[in-house]
Amino acid sequence: MKYLFILGRNPLLSEAEILSYFEREGIKKLSHKMRLNALLIEVDRELKLKEMINELGGTVAAGKVILSGSAENVIKEIEIKLIYFGRENKVVYSVLDYCDEDAFSDVLDAMKKNFRNERLKARYKGVSGTIKLQSGKIVHGSPEKILLRDMNYFAFENPDNKEVYFGYLDASYDSSESEKRDMEKPFRRESLAISPRLARILINLSQVKKGENLLDPFCGIGVILGEGMLRGINVIGVDIDASAIADARKNMNWFGANYSGEANFKIINGDSRVVKVENVDGVATEPSLGELMKNIPQREKAKQIIYEFENLMIDVINNIMKEMKKGAKMAFTAPLLKTQSGRVSCNIGRICDNTGLRIYEIKDSCIEFPIQEYREDSIVGRDIFVLTA
Repeated sequence: MKYLFILGRNPLLSEAEILSYFEREGIKKLSHKMRLNALLIEVDRELKLKEMINELGGTVAAGKVILSGSAENVIKEIEIKLIYFGRENKVVYSVLDYCDEDAFSDVLDAMKKNFRNERLKARYKGVSGTIKLQSGKIVHGSPEKILLRDMNYFAFENPDNKEVYFGYLDASYDSSESEKRDMEKPFRRESLAISPRLARILINLSQVKKGENLLDPFCGIGVILGEGMLRGINVIGVDIDASAIADARKNMNWFGANYSGEANFKIINGDSRVVKVENVDGVATEPSLGELMKNIPQREKAKQIIYEFENLMIDVINNIMKEMKKGAKMAFTAPLLKTQSGRVSCNIGRICDNTGLRIYEIKDSCIEFPIQEYREDSIVGRDIFVLTA
């Protein structure tokens, strides 16, 4: 089965999340190819896209490939095969373009011929909205507008062998429900709390399964914990800030009261360098990335902040890994600080040398951690790591 995933502003991070999701669920990846923010992937089974997309944090939409092969053959098949699955005789459609110019033009012509033969009143209208990728490139299809048309198709041309893949989008992520939960929960911290989107990404990178135990040793008000509970994961939250812990406990009680599920939670006010936790199947966390800064720091100041972060992580990892199960993964963010002479990252080699962990390698993939997550005008960005024993 072949599928196309339309990824968000950081395609590499979204790709890592999807491949980690497949590993966790035991879905075998047969092949995959990235072009801009589109991930074409072949797997060994049928995917439940509408369920899957709500568990992902970095995917805008997903669809099924219905025709594939040489450009010439796919164009011929588009002209004669069933490609419209609606009931109305009138349709407004869009096509996401991941092809070279000539191939995309041929796809559009073939679709128009198909719709004429089917006696459909079909009108092509381009994809609404844009996304500015972390690389700076602009692509069509914002999360809010990507599925505005009656039918939403895609055409993807493999730049290596020029094969074309044609299909339709079947699911898109509806951010309104996530935003509603985030606004309605008892306590929020806009300036400090991680976003629900990034929380889901870290959970998927940790590969913790439903019914297992996820630890967040810097849980704050519990954003990662709440996203974990929604997915049936038991969560353990630790934070040294008593006020944050009180708010996290109220938030988790609210999640338990408003969203059904069998997941439970444990909240601990303590120092993750010394606190005792048990039976940890994986870790997803965002430690403090340092002080809020309005001005770009000197390089030496940035290096000092990151050195202190490294010391903290070494102590925390050495404490919690006593209870981490064999093969458990730790997904976390680290400060990526902008200075006048470039961005400064933490020395992950130092952390690994002092904990015995190593950087995790996603199976059958060229993806390497860290993956950078930042906005060009932001002083504080993130390096995203996954470590394992």
